[in-house]
Amino acid sequence: MDTRTLPAMSSMSKPAMSADGSPIPLRWVEDLFERLAAILGASLANVYASANPERVKAEWAEALAGFSSDEVKRGLAAVRTRRFAPNLPEFLHLCRPALDPEVAWMEADEGMRTHTAGTPYGWSHPAVYWAAREVQHELRTSTFAACRKRWERLLADQWAQGTWASPPDPTQRALPAPAPAQQPLDTGAREAGIAALRALRQRMTGYSTQREQDEAMQRAEAGALVDPLATGEASA
Repeated sequence: MDTRTLPAMSSMSKPAMSADGSPIPLRWVEDLFERLAAILGASLANVYASANPERVKAEWAEALAGFSSDEVKRGLAAVRTRRFAPNLPEFLHLCRPALDPEVAWMEADEGMRTHTAGTPYGWSHPAVYWAAREVQHELRTSTFAACRKRWERLLADQWAQGTWASPPDPTQRALPAPAPAQQPLDTGAREAGIAALRALRQRMTGYSTQREQDEAMQRAEAGALVDPLATGEASA
């Protein structure tokens, strides 16, 4: 598997080397083993000294089906700093660090904070983003230790999908809905409403409008201030 000849992949969505999920060609695995042997020497042979070589290749071909060429390149780069040859599970983790639930949790925490702020984030794999969406509250309020079991289950479910949509672009915010157009005023309905309010006020105060009530109050006050002598009502 000469990863140098495969097309470059986006950091946000990495198509698998085997698009239909079938095992990758054995010749790719053989090429990978040759490159690992060039890096690790005899220690690679020691890992599988007691195993059937054809069976080993078949297992690697099946396990790498969902991985992209970029991820395999990452695994090879990580091997160069190791003292010992990785077995299959170890190599898969080197290719895709987010397979480690704790590593994925740290990525989810940083990624969702960045995403929420409206800034693009370089997710190592779309599966981590989609799992992180399910624990946004826990990422803000809890810890990995407290959420480990649920997080591992969510992450495993996402890895099992096999295909993943790319995370949405956080810079593309939804525009607010336009304000509803104002309806023309229904004059008849307005007059009917005013009449109903007047009737209600008449029943409650005896006056249909505030103006009528104020005028009646002014007349009463004026009558109370009339000089009794001017009306002949003063006592002798």
